[in-house]
Amino acid sequence: MVFRRLASLVALLLLPALPASATQVVHFDTRALVQRSSDIVLGEVQGQRSFWNERHTKILTEVTVRVSQTLKGAPAQDLKLVQLGGEVDGMRYNVPGCPVFTRGEQALLFVWRDAAGRAQVNALAQGKFDVRPDPASGRLMVQRSLPGLALGDVRTLRVVPEGEAAAKIPLDDMVREIQRVMAEGGR
Repeated sequence: MVFRRLASLVALLLLPALPASATQVVHFDTRALVQRSSDIVLGEVQGQRSFWNERHTKILTEVTVRVSQTLKGAPAQDLKLVQLGGEVDGMRYNVPGCPVFTRGEQALLFVWRDAAGRAQVNALAQGKFDVRPDPASGRLMVQRSLPGLALGDVRTLRVVPEGEAAAKIPLDDMVREIQRVMAEGGR
């Protein structure tokens, strides 16, 4: 009993000395997102379901998107995205920086495919842009909803510092920039 307590105390004291690991996110501008994406689509989130992987070691979430416009990749009516994280059997697994989806929302998505062909949002939440009408003009605008990823401009996708107002980026301008990059050989 004393030995167990002593071992637990030693383990707790050594814990801060262990190296910490963290996810490092590399900033992608529009060119990088276009070049590194197999698919770029506009669509509406139809739903999502979380499930265990085959080995029951990871929770995955499949998000179904009804595609309204394909900017890059093979046109499809629906796109099924698979991402790490979700909730199953009372267990929740969150991955910081992953995009969050809500049924009925409109989104512009930059997608890559893994070796098995599964579609995933590119560069974590950097590859998901919410599409919403501007309250004043009704014009469709794009922006990222994840805190810390608000945008400054359409080409560099400069992230706006906390407290600074984010630029409203018209969807039409973003689509034109994507098309410009692809026309210049950005695939």
